[in-house]
Amino acid sequence: MTMSTTSIPTVTIDIVLDRRNVKEVLHTILHAIPFHRLFGTVKPQTFEVLDVTVPGVSDPEMEQLLNEKVDTFWKGIENGTNKRGQVLVTFSEKRPKKSWFQVYVGEDDVPWEQ
Repeated sequence: MTMSTTSIPTVTIDIVLDRRNVKEVLHTILHAIPFHRLFGTVKPQTFEVLDVTVPGVSDPEMEQLLNEKVDTFWKGIENGTNKRGQVLVTFSEKRPKKSWFQVYVGEDDVPWEQ
């Protein structure tokens, strides 16, 4: 774990994958992260990838979001000249944004981990 200049804890994991496993492994990893980091009750599910069982969150909205992110990542490395990529997952909370006179003017996304 490293600390960035903004004092947000950052966990870095380097993974080298065979091209044919990229989408499946990335999808599984992205499911496992919220399973371990979300607060509250989650509906679990498991994934089998490369002979390893990995936990994930069973939620249609999350499934759609993760599929979109994996597809975007895959298209980026397929169409680019560099066949490497980086994924950044940020956990944040919404906090009320106030003006000088303590008047509510919206919400800020305040990150607490990457």
